[in-house]
Amino acid sequence: MRIQFGSPPIHPPAAIEADAGLPIRQPGRWKSAILSSLAGMILLSIPVTASIAYSVLFPEGDAGGSFRKEALPWAGMLISFALSIFAHELLHALLHPDFGRSDSTMLFIGWKKLQFGVYYEGRFPRMRWIFMRLLPFLALTILPLAVFLIVYTQMTYALETYLIIVMLTNGLGSGGDLVAAIIVLLQVPVSGALNFYQGRAYWLPAEGRSM
Repeated sequence: MRIQFGSPPIHPPAAIEADAGLPIRQPGRWKSAILSSLAGMILLSIPVTASIAYSVLFPEGDAGGSFRKEALPWAGMLISFALSIFAHELLHALLHPDFGRSDSTMLFIGWKKLQFGVYYEGRFPRMRWIFMRLLPFLALTILPLAVFLIVYTQMTYALETYLIIVMLTNGLGSGGDLVAAIIVLLQVPVSGALNFYQGRAYWLPAEGRSM
């Protein structure tokens, strides 16, 4: 894995090779931001709705008064928030070809624009890419939600708070992943593969794949 300070590479269309593949059509910057925000709110509603339904269906399981609600340090909550974002991106990288260990995987950090993420340069199996985009939501929202509901009456106030931060951060942050997965599902055939070249996304037919 390479580390780059700044945004991932983006080059003008003139620099694209002819065999990069067919370009994947994507919404503009603002439309993409709006769609990602709406998708994030939808995903965020899953843990919120589940926790509300749980408290209504099993009122005896409400542990609100069973533990002491001590004030939590802001530093701890900010660290939990930052670690949630870091874990989100590392889970993406984990499903990159060669499990993110090759030089084709890039971790980019943009301090000026507060950007942090992973980028892959090369070819990517379609279904693996889709699962890669959805894995953080499954691992950092759905799994903590299951833990939250199963051991709710036994957890401490601090653990409850940190789990909520992780679930909400990744639920909202997975909106862009969901939009990207839908775009690929609609445009790339099941037998196709994705190709990321100089910051742009393309797809190749089955005969053009190189796993």
